[in-house]
Amino acid sequence: MERFEDRVLAACKGLLAPKDRVIAAVSGGADSMALLQFLLDYQDVLDVSVEAAHVDHRMRPDSGRDAAFVARFCRERGVPLHSFAAAGQQTGRSEEWGRQLRYGFFETLAGPGVKIATAHTLSDQAETLLLRLARGAGVQGAAGIPAVRGCFVRPMLEVTKAEAEDFCRRRGVEWVTDESNFSDDYARNRLRHHAMPAIEAACPGAEAAFGEFCARMGELAQYLRARGEHLLVSAAAGPDAWRLETLAAAPAVERAEAFRLMVEAERPLRKGDIPLLEALLARGTGAVQLTDGAALAAGGGLLERRRFTRKTHFAPVAAEPGEYRLPGGFGLRLRLLEGDECEETIKFAKTAKKPFDNCADYDKISSSLCLRTRLPGDMFRPGGRNVDKTLKKLFNEKKVPASRRDALPLLAAGSRVVWLWGEGFAHGLRPDEATRRLLVVQPLDLEHREEKQ
Repeated sequence: MERFEDRVLAACKGLLAPKDRVIAAVSGGADSMALLQFLLDYQDVLDVSVEAAHVDHRMRPDSGRDAAFVARFCRERGVPLHSFAAAGQQTGRSEEWGRQLRYGFFETLAGPGVKIATAHTLSDQAETLLLRLARGAGVQGAAGIPAVRGCFVRPMLEVTKAEAEDFCRRRGVEWVTDESNFSDDYARNRLRHHAMPAIEAACPGAEAAFGEFCARMGELAQYLRARGEHLLVSAAAGPDAWRLETLAAAPAVERAEAFRLMVEAERPLRKGDIPLLEALLARGTGAVQLTDGAALAAGGGLLERRRFTRKTHFAPVAAEPGEYRLPGGFGLRLRLLEGDECEETIKFAKTAKKPFDNCADYDKISSSLCLRTRLPGDMFRPGGRNVDKTLKKLFNEKKVPASRRDALPLLAAGSRVVWLWGEGFAHGLRPDEATRRLLVVQPLDLEHREEKQ
């Protein structure tokens, strides 16, 4: 078997380009410390620069120990470190909350020529595969953790956790252990502590076999997608129409990929979409609604994508915290944050150098808010510009299509627009050191929402 170094180096050569800035996501555990040390050892060979990033989720009372350990390691070796810490103790938060916080920070570091390297291993790949199969994953899910997703790269997917620990020992690199890894409270830990050892005992080399299976499933997923694209071309009877007879004659797996492509042109595929479309194909008549403005309809021997004008106006409602699904495919999530949540959000935005366009000091808003679309007489003061403008004038300046103007959601106090879709909050509402209550508006494109892997 090739050495740890040989396999990770081969992976890096396929994932990194010369002159890349590689930021290693480092928790302080053995996997991430092995990744960081490897990158430092081979940065000249790869012709890259190496940095590190650490997030202190504060989900454990002693998490500061991990942050201090990583900081000391980087300081001693001259490694630039990007760090972020949640505001206040976050005990009881979910693992998903931690993942979102972590990846949200990492994504602020991305840019041209920047790769974020995470230390997912073959062991993580095997565990992910088993969990997904248990939950009913198909070919795409069985492909496991991808080696590349946007700015994220994973060079250690072909080495195990045990090999990462062995590399650390050989290089004299210490690591810290997250005590929560010993708990069986999490499904992945139960799998790691009980199922995987039993499988390895019965079938030595199972982790490697699972990794190879994921690689084959990834190749199969790409092949099936190409077959689905070919079927759409073969069945085409127009720009947005396909012959039912051709679709019905195709193998079911190719047809499923064709259906996936049809749906994903409008929104992410959902569980149940393909059975609905198979039933539609069998009937030869009817429709499956995809979004407020699009459907797949069968009739006259064809399956057609139909788009139609949607209602854009909606009755004004009091703007209370919650999620709103609005006509036109728009949506909003309104949150009122106080105490630690308020401080944490402001601190994160400053650290990540993110704009406060969709955050406002709630106490600077003098009256109750209404969620609605535009009305005659509405005025808005764009952020950074202490000048009132009519919405008509603003839309003309921004070249907003006339067909879209009546659909854009806004928050208003009377005729004064406080927040506008695409513009954010009005001038003068930006949070500052005295802010105690923060109003956060998260715009949602309900036609293209999907959960990140």
